[in-house]
Amino acid sequence: MNNQFDFSRREFLSFLGGSAAALATPAIGFSAPSLGETPPLEPATPRSTIKSLPASTVDDLVLADGIRSSILIRYGDVINAAGERFGFNNDFIAFFPLHKDEALLWVNHESPQGGLMHGNPGVLLGGTPKTAEQVREEQLAVGGSIIRILRDSKTGEWRFGGNHALNRRISGLTKIPFARGVSIAGASVATGTLANCAGGVTPWGTALTCEENYQEFYGELKGPGGPSWEKQVKMPDHHHGWTEHAKMHPWHYGWVVEINPRTGRAQKLVAMGRASREGATVTLAKDGRAVVYSGDDFRGGCIFKFVSDKPRDLTRGTLYAADVGKGRWIELSWSKNPLLRKRFKDQLDVLLHARDAGLEAGATAMDRPEDVEIHPLTRSVFVALTNNPDRGNQHGSLLRIDEADGNPLALEFNSSTFLAGGQESGFSCPDNLAFARGGDLLFTTDVSYGKLNRGEYQGFGNNSLFLVPSSGPDAGRAIRLASGPIDSELTGPCFSSDQRTLFLSVQHPGEGSKVVDGKLTFTSAWPSRETGGKPCPALVALHNLPLAGASARS
Repeated sequence: MNNQFDFSRREFLSFLGGSAAALATPAIGFSAPSLGETPPLEPATPRSTIKSLPASTVDDLVLADGIRSSILIRYGDVINAAGERFGFNNDFIAFFPLHKDEALLWVNHESPQGGLMHGNPGVLLGGTPKTAEQVREEQLAVGGSIIRILRDSKTGEWRFGGNHALNRRISGLTKIPFARGVSIAGASVATGTLANCAGGVTPWGTALTCEENYQEFYGELKGPGGPSWEKQVKMPDHHHGWTEHAKMHPWHYGWVVEINPRTGRAQKLVAMGRASREGATVTLAKDGRAVVYSGDDFRGGCIFKFVSDKPRDLTRGTLYAADVGKGRWIELSWSKNPLLRKRFKDQLDVLLHARDAGLEAGATAMDRPEDVEIHPLTRSVFVALTNNPDRGNQHGSLLRIDEADGNPLALEFNSSTFLAGGQESGFSCPDNLAFARGGDLLFTTDVSYGKLNRGEYQGFGNNSLFLVPSSGPDAGRAIRLASGPIDSELTGPCFSSDQRTLFLSVQHPGEGSKVVDGKLTFTSAWPSRETGGKPCPALVALHNLPLAGASARS
């Protein structure tokens, strides 16, 4: 073990751990968001060494000793009287308590897989061109679901509450306005939300969902647009084959979308800019204004910060991009920055191309910044930098940002690598993050299915859920708690209010399934291994995680 890793462990408690008493004293300038009742952290009991799972290539959700799991809902399950169904490839999860034993979950649905849905994977995976009916089925399967869940008063375990009036879908066909009536490409309303990867929760009880790889659906448009915009659209090498039957303007996607989980009302937040957003984590400044941190999941993408003009309102504000080398936030203002005025025609043009604007203004091109979360005690901002093979960074890292004077409105910050992926640390390609109240960090990994257990990624096993304890003999080490089925990601880790349950998405098991010699061949059978069924994404609940504090145990 080298000195750098030893240093990481020694320094860990100084900025990641903390005592229960520290929870009662928020850092200066911050007000921690909360929803519903949050039970106080119970006194921590002495922690013993936690046994890490070995790397696994098994086609199952494999759990460390003592952890239990249950499936709440899976793709295709009916959620309401209108016959709407839980969508495909569930990702980010947000928990909204209603009563003691009743809550709503907002769940993202990132992308379709035609082969697992209707039997046709599309031309790129050996199938045929998709029909209009197949495209419509996929449009209805992306976006997000709002579902009601209930807790058993005896066991404390959550289950899907069945058909209910509060359950609803926001899909790729739902009409969603741009905030404040802004018109984009001649329209003030977009058709649907899609590519919904990570997200966030506001202190006033709405969900934020981020449209990440939007270009895979309707392509990208870099030019000026105008009447001939369809001829200017470029499709990536990997796309879903929708445009034969559905042509939407690319500028209508790539936004952070705010959704009221009780009503389903939604709006696309233009002021926050358009990029391949991964996560939108909200904290409050001392004056009540919201500050939102987010990543731009792109090789050379930016880290963004948005500061709202007014409390409880994300429709107006100031967008910044991070210059990590100089430790400064750069304001992306067309009127104030002559570099932006040279390249962009107005502020809306800057927002439509937020990544390009950030890089033009001097922001740092990062190695795929994905999820962003805020430590509950120190208020440090943690960013998952997944990887960047273009720069020889195969395994990624976790970046820590500390705002000057602990103030989220600050324009200067310090940053450092918290943990680096690789053979020594035992993980590769960190993606989604979640903090327990006591300071323990959970994160998931995202090695693409075509690279899992091959080449540089041999020995890491299937994508997994890791715990970095804040105290005890394992403080600062990455410990594998769960391993996903073949080709899958474990995504969207989200705690219940009492932190006795961790909700987790098992996304795209069997993603490598394709047509071979005219036959669709599945690479996974999870969660129907016993019956030999085809793979299916699902939402699970994990119980009895080995977290700091007795309140985290069931």
